[in-house]
Amino acid sequence: MNKKLFLCSLLCILAFPMSAGYFDLAVTLGANVHMNERDLDPSRMKLAWGLSTGLTDVWEFTVQVDNQLVPYFFQDASISLLTQRTLFGQRSTGSRTAGVGINTLLGMGVMFSEYREQGTFGLSHVLFSVTPLTVGSPVMGKRERLLTLTLAYNLSTGGIGILFDLIKYDFYLVGSYKDYL
Repeated sequence: MNKKLFLCSLLCILAFPMSAGYFDLAVTLGANVHMNERDLDPSRMKLAWGLSTGLTDVWEFTVQVDNQLVPYFFQDASISLLTQRTLFGQRSTGSRTAGVGINTLLGMGVMFSEYREQGTFGLSHVLFSVTPLTVGSPVMGKRERLLTLTLAYNLSTGGIGILFDLIKYDFYLVGSYKDYL
């Protein structure tokens, strides 16, 4: 039942941008470090990958999977769902005119992982995220997100973890300049 509710919610989230005219879709690649919860997550570095879609001209939704790279290659994973808002203007105009090329993102969301006292996979964290610098936009076809800092409140232990991304790249498959040629 929970899977059906999740899939239905995801379809609604993806259907809204298509009807609003701001739909864009990007593949996200980068690296992630999970700090302050070493007893729950002993890994040092993770591969961050996922999808990002525009909900409106200033809102976006990101699904990110973090797979452990060091010390054990792909041993565990976490899934983060984030809704983010731009602070300095439109991320995309839904037309051939690009949005603001330099921006800041504020977001919040949830993480599903095994980093809970029970050690089972499930809802584990509430996330509050800030990305102080993004360069690029969907219409340009590529965007870099720099120095993302996320506070992760662990629901089972009450502790605060820190997720840090030095750099992440968004490569736009839909909604880029190629769609307006």
